Amino acid sequence: METETLTYGKKIEELKKLIAQIYDDAEWLRDCATMEEKEHWNEMRRIFYDADKPLRKLLNGMNQNRFDTEL
Repeated sequence: METETLTYGKKIEELKKLIAQIYDDAEWLRDCATMEEKEHWNEMRRIFYDADKPLRKLLNGMNQNRFDTEL
């Protein structure tokens, strides 16, 4: 069985997915929260809404050789 090689770019993409998952989880938890708790979940979502911006910029400016650098 062949395993996929982990690269610098793929790891950055994984981090972006984790951030998106936290943002999404905070949404449904906010929907389950009391009125007093909703403010905290909204703050959490605001933080993670832009949390992946540096990663997106990094990926957008990265050449394919750097993306494919093995870890």
